[in-house]
Parts: sequence; C-alpha cells; structure tokens
Amino acid sequence: SPQRQAEEKQVGMSGAAEGAATRPPADTKASPAGKGAAEKVIILANNVGNAPILSQKQFSCSGASSVSRIQAHIQAKIRSSPNHADANVHIFINKSFCPAPDENLSDLYKCFQTDGKLVVDYALMEAWG
Repeated sequence: SPQRQAEEKQVGMSGAAEGAATRPPADTKASPAGKGAAEKVIILANNVGNAPILSQKQFSCSGASSVSRIQAHIQAKIRSSPNHADANVHIFINKSFCPAPDENLSDLYKCFQTDGKLVVDYALMEAWG
C-alpha cells in the first residue's frame, strides 16, 4: 500500500541519518569538488617526519566540513595504534602552512587544490607554519 511504502521510506531515511553520524569522512567514491561547500573534497593525506602512514591515504569529505574534522579523523586513525595512543596531530596544507581549525575545506580546495585533490600533510609535531 502507498502508506506502507511511505513508512518504509521514512525508516530508511532515519537509518541513513543515523549512519551518517557515525560514518567517518572517508568516502572514496565521491567525485572531485570545486563547485561549493556542498560538494565533496578529495583529501590526500601525506605523513611528515615520524608520523605513521595511514592505510587509506586518500578519502573524501564534505566541503562544508572544517579542518578540525579532518584532523580528528586522522588523529583517531593514528591513536588506534598502541604506539601512538596519546599522539597529537598537526595539519598542514601543501607542506607550507597550518590552516585554522574552523577553515572550510571547500575554501582551501578552491585556493590550494592540486590535480583535483587537497593535499593535507600531517605530523606529530609542528613542521611548517
């Protein structure tokens, strides 16, 4: 019946919303961004110095997200290792500067993207900027 289909659709939407809250910013099937904050931004995460290499170096995130979300995501991945359980991660853009934690990824992408990706370097100590 149409009412049952509407109920099933509503349940499916709430389940998707719940999954979105627990899902990390990684979604490798997204297309390159560049048209606005609602677009996905492809992130290429490179380690610097003694920072461990991530198993998934490339992922995507909403352009409306802030740098602090990427930092938290990378830090959580690194802290999952017993050797780096208390590590603090520092984020840099194109090996040159430390962006503000509240900076929008879409703004950084518009200004600093390389080959359709925002290159984010991460370290366990201050390296640049």
